[in-house]
Order: sequence, then C-alpha cells, then structure tokens
Amino acid sequence: MIRTVSLCVIRRGEELLLEEFFDEAVGVTYYRPIGGTVEYGESSNITVIREVKEEIDADISEPILIGVIENIFNYEDQIGHENDFIYEAELINRSLYDLREIDGLEGSESYKAVWKTLNFFKGNLTVKLVPDGLLELLQDGTDGRNIKHLSTR
Repeated sequence: MIRTVSLCVIRRGEELLLEEFFDEAVGVTYYRPIGGTVEYGESSNITVIREVKEEIDADISEPILIGVIENIFNYEDQIGHENDFIYEAELINRSLYDLREIDGLEGSESYKAVWKTLNFFKGNLTVKLVPDGLLELLQDGTDGRNIKHLSTR
C-alpha cells in the first residue's frame, strides 16, 4: 500500500528542525522533517499544518510546496512506499527558534525534534536524512517556484 505523507521543512538559518529516530535493524539514526500521513479527504497542505500542531504543538505560516518525492525504502526490515509532499513554513511562535530541541509526539511515542545542518548528513554513514532525495532537494535551493518531483527508485 502506498502512503501519502506531508512533511514540513522548518529552517533556523542553516539548520532544519527534524524528528530523530533510530533503526536498530541497520544501526542508523534517521532524521525526518515534522509531518505525517495525509488522511482521507484531507489536502496535503492542511495535513502539514495539522501534523506540526499535533506533534510539536506549534502553529506555522502558510506552507509552500517545494517538492514531491516518491520514496521506496526499507525500515525495520519492512519495505515502505510513500509519496511525500515536502512543504516549507516558519514557526509562528518565534521563541521556539531559541530552543535547542523541542518535545514532540508521534502517535503515542514521544521524541525530541532537533536542529541539524545539511552538512551533518554528508559522508556520515550512521545518520540519514529521510525521505531519500530530500537532501538533494534542499541542496538545490528550491524556493517553491520550481517544484521538484523526485523518485528514489
């Protein structure tokens, strides 16, 4: 089954606010923008607003679509297939930018949202920015006027 996901790129200068999670099967720590599954009958931009509010209790500016990534991947020995809508937005509460990390909630699991630069992921085999193709999309400097469509396979 293909899952549709909306993710929100939130920047603090050169850093991105990312959810951090560890895959014990491969020994890699993954980082992903805040977001989640598009619900039936919901648009992807409404999803990203809802997901940021649900996960880190924060409101965001009007999100701008910067790319769509078809992502086929392995996680915890399972094959996943997603269409990821990548949005960029700013946090309305400017004081959140002063925090080193932000408490997050993914379903019933708590996590820390942390700030990482794109350079953190280059050449480091124990960490990975997901979905696949997001690092390249962000390095291209997409500004919302030239939406990128990527496929990981």
